[in-house]
Amino acid sequence: MVEFKKKELVLDRVFAALADHSRRQMLARLRKGSLSISELAEPFEMSFAGVAKHIEVLTEAQLVKKVRAPEDGRSYRLELQNQTLTEASNWIIYHQEFWTNKLANLEAFFEEKVREQPSVKSRKKN
Repeated sequence: MVEFKKKELVLDRVFAALADHSRRQMLARLRKGSLSISELAEPFEMSFAGVAKHIEVLTEAQLVKKVRAPEDGRSYRLELQNQTLTEASNWIIYHQEFWTNKLANLEAFFEEKVREQPSVKSRKKN
């Protein structure tokens, strides 16, 4: 039960992180490779503190991780983490398939009911 709650909390954080346009753009930029915080912040018209807050949300959602830069060992670079995004994607696929199957069953049920009904002849009106 505890493991289930942890996964739900992670999914909540992932979907909350993805709800923001700027964070989605940051993730898209990180697809090309690791970036320093300054490099990631470059195209955004926001303060460094604002960018840092977005990075914190992405990190807590486990979508991004901070890695020590090999050049100096003091600064950080940001990299994508795929595991939580994969889990979120799997959650969406599971529920999409579930509801698609439910709707297909409902449609089949209605089609069968229509076939079972005797045809009604139109009556002449006087």
